[in-house]
Amino acid sequence: MLNFDTIIIGGGASGCMCGLSCSASNIAIIDNNNKIAKKLLITGNGRCNLTNLKMKSKFFNQDNSLYLDRYNVSSTLDFFASLGLMTFSDEENRVYPISNSAKSVVNVIENAINKSNINVFLEHCVEKIEKEGDNFIITTNKESFTCNNLVLATGKSELLDCLKIEYKNFMPSLCALKTNSTRGLSNIRLRDVKVEACVNGKSISDIGEVLFKDSGLSGIAIFNISSLFAREGKFDGKVTIDMLPKEDTESLIKMLQKRKTLNCLVRQFFDGMFVKEVAYEIFNRCKIDENKPSIRITDQEIENFAHTIKSLDFTVKGYYPNNQVFSGGIKLSDLDENLQHKQIKNLYFCGEICDIDGQCGGYNLQWAWTSGHIVGNALNSNIGGKK
Repeated sequence: MLNFDTIIIGGGASGCMCGLSCSASNIAIIDNNNKIAKKLLITGNGRCNLTNLKMKSKFFNQDNSLYLDRYNVSSTLDFFASLGLMTFSDEENRVYPISNSAKSVVNVIENAINKSNINVFLEHCVEKIEKEGDNFIITTNKESFTCNNLVLATGKSELLDCLKIEYKNFMPSLCALKTNSTRGLSNIRLRDVKVEACVNGKSISDIGEVLFKDSGLSGIAIFNISSLFAREGKFDGKVTIDMLPKEDTESLIKMLQKRKTLNCLVRQFFDGMFVKEVAYEIFNRCKIDENKPSIRITDQEIENFAHTIKSLDFTVKGYYPNNQVFSGGIKLSDLDENLQHKQIKNLYFCGEICDIDGQCGGYNLQWAWTSGHIVGNALNSNIGGKK
């Protein structure tokens, strides 16, 4: 059995930050992947959206400003600069490595870990955690470990079950949604549209991009509203797309009335306004004869067009397993200001195992950096280390 002062289970963003923020000489990270910080490689479409310059708790599922104020975006950027990472921000305040590659982020973290006193155990799957007196006993598929301080930095509910800790069920969030058939719109991309999700009488909306799949919806706006389904615990509801959010219904009706004078067939009515695939989706939903002259379109049909454009709705029937984060986890109310469990001494939590999830745009990674640093810094005090 291997003994350490502190063990961090999870070698992702928060676990690595925790380890690098802790000055203990007898510390270990246990991870089931074959590479440290491996999940970072797929974040931000392979570019790794580190954080966002407009970091506020309103972009998360609950108020976490107490923590964000203690380790903010500036602190994160200073930390990565100290590792040699150069960054830039785009027009939406998202921060990326200047290389535009997540590999650069993983490389500087790996370099820092290798220079530290941290022992890393890769391809170790944790099978059981037990509390014996003041120590924690961790059993993996390869080895047994013991420690006085334990950090859970991975979103695995079975680890919480081992310790009999209450938590909100984990659900995939920031993911594409499965819906009724969208095959006629497959690969069509809509930009700057308003998307609204409704489930259990609750709603959430976002403005951005939507990408249609054969039987589903993707894109950043869809990812953001998927969080409502995750937080409600079921992917069963409705998504509505307003394709022209800058136009109110009345002005849109007037605009469409004027288009009747284009002297064309109905199937050409939306040429210059929407791509053919979107136009045919509108026609099919409004059940209109595509071969009649535009001048013969009735007022009711114009209203139907406007309603469909403003409320293109889809029934949600599930999600695609490409989620960026998980919603759910241990409640913040069960943790102290240093993310230590209030009832179990020397047990800490950081990253997505906490019931904190945010929108796309670097918010979730900032929570990982923030929570990881706070726990690492608390461990310094706990074991007499120096910051």
